[in-house]
Amino acid sequence: MPQTVYRRPWPTWLVLVLSIPLSVTWITLTIVEGAKSLAAPIVGAIDILVLLIFTVLDPEVTITSCKTMPDGTVLNVRRPIIGFKRFETQLGLTGGYEVRIDGFRYEPAYIRI
Repeated sequence: MPQTVYRRPWPTWLVLVLSIPLSVTWITLTIVEGAKSLAAPIVGAIDILVLLIFTVLDPEVTITSCKTMPDGTVLNVRRPIIGFKRFETQLGLTGGYEVRIDGFRYEPAYIRI
């Protein structure tokens, strides 16, 4: 049975390019304007929302569980929360890839878009 791995659909630096300016702006507004500012919570909410979206959509964020195979062996399984069909790759189409070198078996994401 093949395993499924996913590539990240965006470059790694994109998270930093979006998050760092938002975080700096949020902290600066909080210090300069204080608690009465309306802009500080709005920028903070946008910053947290961006980080949550990137975290949930990242294919390296997985849920780990155990699965019992038909022959009785118990395997550690990792599945991403959300995976993009366009960026998925199947490994072991001819067999022999029951467990990867890191000790986990990779299965399709819970939500495939």
